[in-house]
Amino acid sequence: MNCILCGKCMEVCPLLRATDREELSPRAKAVLSDLSGEDAARLAGLCLGCQRCRDKCPQGVDVPMLVARLRSEHPDFHSWLWKMWLTRSRELWPSTGLAARLLPGRMRPERLGPMLKMLADARRGPAVEPFVRVKAFGDALRGQRVALFPGCMARHVRKHWLRGALHLLEGLGAEVLPASFECCGGSLRLAGCFEDADRLNVRNVKAWRKAGEPLIVTPCASCLHSLTDYSGNVFADSDEAERWRASLRPLSGALLDCEFAVAGERPEPVGYHRPCHTVGRDTDAALVGAMLGAEPDVRTSRECCGFGGLMRLADPDTADRAGAECARALSGAELVLTGCSACAARLPSILSEKGNAGHWIDVMMFDI
Repeated sequence: MNCILCGKCMEVCPLLRATDREELSPRAKAVLSDLSGEDAARLAGLCLGCQRCRDKCPQGVDVPMLVARLRSEHPDFHSWLWKMWLTRSRELWPSTGLAARLLPGRMRPERLGPMLKMLADARRGPAVEPFVRVKAFGDALRGQRVALFPGCMARHVRKHWLRGALHLLEGLGAEVLPASFECCGGSLRLAGCFEDADRLNVRNVKAWRKAGEPLIVTPCASCLHSLTDYSGNVFADSDEAERWRASLRPLSGALLDCEFAVAGERPEPVGYHRPCHTVGRDTDAALVGAMLGAEPDVRTSRECCGFGGLMRLADPDTADRAGAECARALSGAELVLTGCSACAARLPSILSEKGNAGHWIDVMMFDI
């Protein structure tokens, strides 16, 4: 651990900003990672997994991974539940999500309450009519061999995202190849479920390899971030690892040279939420601006929606405080758009009754 106490991580931590509790800062967690005992692990585990501190640290200290190791050494009921939620999403998400919406709050087991709420949020889409149409497609992917990495939410719950993404790739002139991708594994790794994450990583690389190493295009910023982080024994060698990273593309980036038209009633004002896992240029924000023909009226830059991965189960009240900061930054927006599947599911539950939120795919008009 090479922390030099510069404090740069504290400037970007949404949990510290929301709680003013320095013991929850990345710097404190770096110190706690050297300690033993369940109490230290529990305190260090209060981490949203946004990884902004890792990207900001001049020493390359990866605090979220230090937290993940502590979680791995001290697994609990929440860890098991999170593991089941992600590794069994195909079976659990569609049916349990519907049950979560129908089950009265007083009947929900206390320890399952946060999970059931997350499932209900996942199923709830934005109550907004699509109002943006593609007038002319660009050539960013024309003739390219492409495999779509839709993400778990699009595959199992919001399948119109999957259909919309395929429609957009067709319009872009891409040759879409079948590939049996699974969960990206990023949230499992941050939860300390390393073996499960490694297994999913290996399967995804094998699916890409079997498809002939095409471009991998995803509509989810968090999936893209996780896929970029693949390393180690997942690959045959360092050359394959480089080819993998070079193959990754955000779907939003491929759409930037398209022409758009507002073809329906546009909500006013429109906000944009920057996902925590967006690093470098935010192509989702650029696309939203191109779709609207103007910059969003309000937007976040440092705030976290509070989805929080495993922390959402272990301490939902603290995660909600981060979400409240995000909601304040977006206050007044009738519609908030984002490029992250998890954020798109989480945002509607933290905004006021007048606010609405979704993925940018939700506002696009398709003849499908």
